[in-house]
Amino acid sequence: MITGIYFVTDADAAETVAEQALAAARAGVRWIQLRDKHASDAAMIAIVRDLRRVLRPHGARLIVNDRIEVAIAARADGLHIGQGDGDPRAARARIGPQMILGLSIDAVGQTGSVPPETVDYLGVGPVRATASKPDHAAPIGFEGLKEAVGQSALPVVAIGGLAAGDVTAVRAAGAQGMAVVSAISRAPDMEGAARALVKTWRQT
Repeated sequence: MITGIYFVTDADAAETVAEQALAAARAGVRWIQLRDKHASDAAMIAIVRDLRRVLRPHGARLIVNDRIEVAIAARADGLHIGQGDGDPRAARARIGPQMILGLSIDAVGQTGSVPPETVDYLGVGPVRATASKPDHAAPIGFEGLKEAVGQSALPVVAIGGLAAGDVTAVRAAGAQGMAVVSAISRAPDMEGAARALVKTWRQT
């Protein structure tokens, strides 16, 4: 079950996505999503294969954003898709029953349309506006997050403009996880920032 801090890599940060992922894993982050809109499929497959090997000793799982062919070819731990990436049932049929499948929910009412027995978790947000995804939907706030959590039996990971100071509000809304991007990727000390997030989550 997905729970705790969930890190989404940032292809525009100073450090590479591989460096970011490893820093987060060393700090105790157990869920890492590789998101890179610029890299080719071939480059992504190579990155995923290398990352799976180095992340495994840290107990971290690697989820691929959007790229179903990459996730399959590189045998990633999971795939995360958005509302515009096709029917989740078709994605499940392609990746098989063992791979984790996450689905983005960017409006509260979308939770009711998630096919049962298909998706493993929901990424709900943006809770706040965020510069890491300029084309995001309208922010739903913590009340919207709480409403979405109440409408689904699936684990919910909150996402969108979140940082360590939001852990209490995210947990109060009932979400099982909190996804961050720049709170780790743009920190002067990525591993230290990730470690502080993990500690805050565990102590809240």
